Amino acid sequence: MKKNKIISILGLVALLSFSACSPEDDIRNPNLRPVLFSEDFAAGAVDNVVLTTAGWENIAEVGMAKWKTQVYSGNAYAEFTSFQSGDAINIGWLISPKINMDATENEVLQFQASQSFVSSSANSLEVLIATDYDGTNLTTANWQPATGAVLPTSTSPFFAFIKSGEVDLSSYTGSITIAFKVKGSGTNTALDGSYQIDDIKVYTKN
Repeated sequence: MKKNKIISILGLVALLSFSACSPEDDIRNPNLRPVLFSEDFAAGAVDNVVLTTAGWENIAEVGMAKWKTQVYSGNAYAEFTSFQSGDAINIGWLISPKINMDATENEVLQFQASQSFVSSSANSLEVLIATDYDGTNLTTANWQPATGAVLPTSTSPFFAFIKSGEVDLSSYTGSITIAFKVKGSGTNTALDGSYQIDDIKVYTKN
């Protein structure tokens, strides 16, 4: 009887050990899922300079302002602001490298974003996805909104990063590019706020 109890106890320990490594842990923790693409802007980050992260395009469509790298308390992130740009209109794009969507299924996008001194919806942040952007057709590519992404608003606390939630990318095939587009003004104080982007991930949701 004692021997049987010992065997039962050992079996219970083994079962608990197996349960501790359950696939459910992978479901709860995105870091354990297959990651297709990630960017935290930390590599070679220098505070308050024009962002030149490898593979990314930083384009001033209208005006001269571009996305910059910022570093605060050891954390690097991308920021776009029209503040003191001197331009009546600023439109800035930050465009990711191409991401292959054919090797996996059930892909999702997740990122973090924050705002500071944004007081008008016209001072906007858009997150867009295209399959036909070729590096030259910025305004004619078929950019689609990242539907369902949670973005900061004018009532969000300044510099408080919020998670976008999981944006479904499973319908895309081929290669995609992800763009973060901000509109603002350096001459209209109602439109010269800032947006910050960090911790971008595309991963599979299995």
